Amino acid sequence: MRQVFIFIFCICLYMSTAGYGYATEVNGQHTWKELNQTTDHVLQLVKQEKFEEAKQLLDYFSDGFIQLDFKAEGFTMNEMRTITMTFEQSVEAVTAAEKSLDERIYTVTTFRLAVDALSSEHHPLWLQSEGTLLNQLALIKQEHQNGQPEAMQHRMNTFLRHYQMIRPALTIDLEPHLLQQVESQVTYLDNLRVDGINSDKLTAHIEMMEADFAKVFERVKEDSADPSLLWVMITIGGMIVLSLSYVGVKKYRAEKGKVRMKE
Repeated sequence: MRQVFIFIFCICLYMSTAGYGYATEVNGQHTWKELNQTTDHVLQLVKQEKFEEAKQLLDYFSDGFIQLDFKAEGFTMNEMRTITMTFEQSVEAVTAAEKSLDERIYTVTTFRLAVDALSSEHHPLWLQSEGTLLNQLALIKQEHQNGQPEAMQHRMNTFLRHYQMIRPALTIDLEPHLLQQVESQVTYLDNLRVDGINSDKLTAHIEMMEADFAKVFERVKEDSADPSLLWVMITIGGMIVLSLSYVGVKKYRAEKGKVRMKE
């Protein structure tokens, strides 16, 4: 029985992954996914300070991007504008001599996250920023409550800088009303420190942001869940239930037969 279950499990796993790979190629995503990988290579080259090679790969990305069938890919004008903007900023960051290494990495990371958001159907990279953003919000609130205005301003700047890095990716992945909600909350937080901060007002707003940001991240995670993996989990779960049920029934009948024999 165990061997049969393992065999069925392998069949289900193979069918799901094969089907997913086939669907990916049929939908014409191979070229775009290749360009997505290119942006990762660009980022790694920038981190290694190989700017000339990074520029060459950016040129390669530009050539490939222009050749894409935007209508077939289903790109919106907003998505194309976002990718074009972050691409141009990356070219400038790589080629401008006055840019620091941190600035170059920051700008190219923004481009990398935006392209990945458009390419990745399941769990885009920007989701990994959840812990950083929520942690920075908690630190802003903590420094404010401890009466450390300079430290709080530093935390605020760190939070805003990180948010601006993932913002292009958010414009691609978030529904307009969710993006507007997040933008409004971030803008209001920035205004609070400029206009003079009321302790209760700032604390209440940060707590609201923590709750709403967590909901946004959770919603995107649910929306980007891989249906093929869900299908595998459901199938495997069903097979486990059937297997256990079969074993249970078989055991029950065997025990019932022993009782009859004793009688």
